[in-house]
Amino acid sequence: MINIFKKGFTLIELLIVIAIIGILTALVTTNLSGARSRARDTRRKSDLRSIEQSLRLYYNDAKKFPTDDGSDNISIASWGSPFAVGSTIYMSSLPKDPISTATSTVTYKYDSLGDDKYLIIAVLENASDPDIAESQLKCTSNYSSYIGVKTTTDYLVCAQ
Repeated sequence: MINIFKKGFTLIELLIVIAIIGILTALVTTNLSGARSRARDTRRKSDLRSIEQSLRLYYNDAKKFPTDDGSDNISIASWGSPFAVGSTIYMSSLPKDPISTATSTVTYKYDSLGDDKYLIIAVLENASDPDIAESQLKCTSNYSSYIGVKTTTDYLVCAQ
């Protein structure tokens, strides 16, 4: 005889499906947060390359790099504002770190090491990024002169 009353799922079947969905959700969420931090790191690297180009343009005009103001800022411009001298605009806006908010500003660090040297530092989130070691090796002499707080995740751009 066929049981006509069995038309649904058992409680155990439902719990197994819910558990599988929960595991898959946890895996996807973990991978997405890693992708977000890598995307922010990519933006940081891009920002530093843009700043480097604008500093090079400034150097071509002034024959020296701008000084720092003693607190990791460029003396003639502040983060988030234009980098300009007179009518010459070197960068429409000096970028802030991607995790900056309206209430909590996070900026990059700039250190002037004389008229022909500078160092820009961004702290990356992905400590295993191979570009960190490469940038620190490329800027070893400038980084050793930096007196601020140093971390193992500092990504550097410097004048060669």
